[in-house]
Amino acid sequence: MTQQTVKIPEGFEANYKEGALTISDGSQELEKKMDHALVDINIEQNEIQISTESNKRNVKSVLGTYRSHANNMINGLKEDYVYKMKGVYAHFPMNIKKQGEEIHIENFMGERNPRKIDIIEGVNVQVNGDDLEITGPDKEKVSQTAARIEQACRKGNRDPRSFQDGIYITETKGGGQ
Repeated sequence: MTQQTVKIPEGFEANYKEGALTISDGSQELEKKMDHALVDINIEQNEIQISTESNKRNVKSVLGTYRSHANNMINGLKEDYVYKMKGVYAHFPMNIKKQGEEIHIENFMGERNPRKIDIIEGVNVQVNGDDLEITGPDKEKVSQTAARIEQACRKGNRDPRSFQDGIYITETKGGGQ
C-alpha cells in the first residue's frame, strides 16, 4: 500500500464527497474533482490521506498529482496566485481593455476587429495601460486565463524574430511560494 498525506492547516476545512475534494478557509471555498478507480481519499485528524493498493507506477503517480492539487488549493486560499503580464508592440499601439467579463485587445498588429478573451469565473483581472494583473485562489483558473490572453496574440505565419508583438507573462507569484 502506498500513501501520501497533506496537512490541513488550522482554520481550514476539507471534505471529500462523490469524487470531489472541497477545501475552505471559512470565507472562500475551492473544489476539485479527484476521482480515480484505484485511488482512495480519506480525511482524518486534520490530514488528507491519499492511498492506493496498486503497485503500478502510473497509479502511484496519480497520488503525487492529487497531493499537489490539494497543496495548491490550500496555498491559494492562504494567498492568491498572481500572474503579471505585459503588452509589447513595435509599430501598432494596441489597447488592452477589460469590458465586463472579457478582455479586449484592440489594434493588435493593426487589425480592425478586437480580439476577445473570456475571463474564467473566480479570477480577477486588472488592466493598467499595457500591464495586466491576474489574481485568484485557484491556480489552474488563474494560469488558464493568463494562457488564453497570451495565446490570443498569436501572429500567424510571421517571423517571430521580427514580429514580437503580443502580451506575455512576465512574473508569477503567490500561493505561499
